This record gives sequence, structure tokens and C-alpha cells, in this order.
Amino acid sequence: MTTATTTVADAVRIGVKLYAEDPAAVRLDRFIPVFHGWIQRGAVPGLLIDVADYAHVPEGPGVLLIGHEADHAIDLGEGRPGVLYQRKRDLDGTLADRFGAALGAAETAAAELEADREAGGLRFGRDELLVRILDRLAAPNVPETLEAVRPALLAALERRRPGASVSLEHVGDPKGPFAVRVRLSG
Repeated sequence: MTTATTTVADAVRIGVKLYAEDPAAVRLDRFIPVFHGWIQRGAVPGLLIDVADYAHVPEGPGVLLIGHEADHAIDLGEGRPGVLYQRKRDLDGTLADRFGAALGAAETAAAELEADREAGGLRFGRDELLVRILDRLAAPNVPETLEAVRPALLAALERRRPGASVSLEHVGDPKGPFAVRVRLSG
């Protein structure tokens, strides 16, 4: 019997969070009907399934739009509300391509929310984001993982924001998923 070894280069479960510019403006009750509207009109790519309300969970997922390929959320993690895109499956290409796809999907979700009057005029910053890989075996939350993914992440960021100055900071609990805070300028 052979077993396949998964490496960080194989990561598919990639998450990207963009932070709300005005955290006090985030009212979770608005997002249940907003996300139901996304399902009805297919506002973002992929099969959208249901909406779950986790507002009662401190620093949790807030309101979650569950999809087959990916989930979207108004996430309250880190005590900082933001829009979170979390890819779960079916993402092809190189690691840089997959980072780029996740970054683009998070930006698309943010733009969709910003354009939706029911979301209350919420705005999301584009110069700071959190990137996660939710595969602790292939991508433990250690500095070595950051060094392994740095070239692919920088390549994806360069494609999205050509010429921007990029700062990467390894963050989070070593027992949690790999996380890196990205700051962009210029």
C-alpha cells in the first residue's frame, strides 16, 4: 500500500481575509439576507448552498455563506471584522495560481458587498490582508512554511498589484493553521 505525501505546494484550502475599514459599521444581521441574495442571483462563482448565522460565536465566522467549492463569510476572527474567502476544493494550477485565484475571489466578494446597498455601505481595505492555508499537515504554522510559500505568494501578489511594495509577517498560533499577514503599499 502506498500513501501520497501532501506538501505545501499542493495546498488547495487557501483563505484570504480583507478587513473592514470601519469595524463598527459591521452589523451581522444585514448579511443573512445579503448572502441569501447571492445564492438566488449567483453573485459569485461556484455552487452556493446555504447561509449560517454564527454571530453568537466570539471572534468566529459571523455569517457564513456555505458553498461547494468555497465559503464566504463576514468573519470576526482576530477581533477584526472582514470578508473571508475560504477555498475548499477544485483549485488547479501552481501554488502561485491558487494564491492568485483566492486573492481575486476575496476581492470579488469585497466588491460585491461594497456595491450591495443592503450591506450598509461597508468598505474593505485592500492594503492589508490575512492569507491562510488550512492544511496543518502540509502547511504547519511555522516560519519554514512562510519561506516555502513566499515565492508563490509574492508572484501572486505581483500579478494582482504590479509594483506594490509587499511585507509578509508570519502570524498566529503554532497549533493553528498557517497564517501570514500581508501589507501592500504603492
